[in-house]
Amino acid sequence: MLASILVLLAGCAPGASPSPDTSPTPVPIPEASFTGGTASAHLALPTTTAWDGGWCERGPDDAWLAVSIGSPNGPEYFGLVVGRSAYTPQATRAAAGGGRFGAEEAVVTWRHAEAAANLAGSDLVVEVATDLASGTFTGRRVDGTPVQGTFSCRAAPG
Repeated sequence: MLASILVLLAGCAPGASPSPDTSPTPVPIPEASFTGGTASAHLALPTTTAWDGGWCERGPDDAWLAVSIGSPNGPEYFGLVVGRSAYTPQATRAAAGGGRFGAEEAVVTWRHAEAAANLAGSDLVVEVATDLASGTFTGRRVDGTPVQGTFSCRAAPG
């Protein structure tokens, strides 16, 4: 499970806050791909980008929630980590029970058309449902462009 967190923030140093609008340098990851699952995400800034068919994972005792969609080293990827994890070391609480998480407790990163960006700063707010199955996020890129989006972790068809 922790592999998705490591992949999510490939190129960002653990413990460091990635700058909100930098392109992380992809690191070699053995053909990692988060496809075929039930996660989806939408991002608006001002145009809308959508990802579908990824995975949601939870840490032990729901300490963290990770959403990973696509191939981190490919042209399309979305990732989110919220709660107490290796990449949010200043988080004081777990993702369990959902709620509102600020910049020190969450990271959002994406690649679209091979351009990458991160949201992690004082403007980042992630709202997570109590069942950890969905949420919203808002923030601003370094240039001041507002960013908002949603994510969901649907149950697999049974």
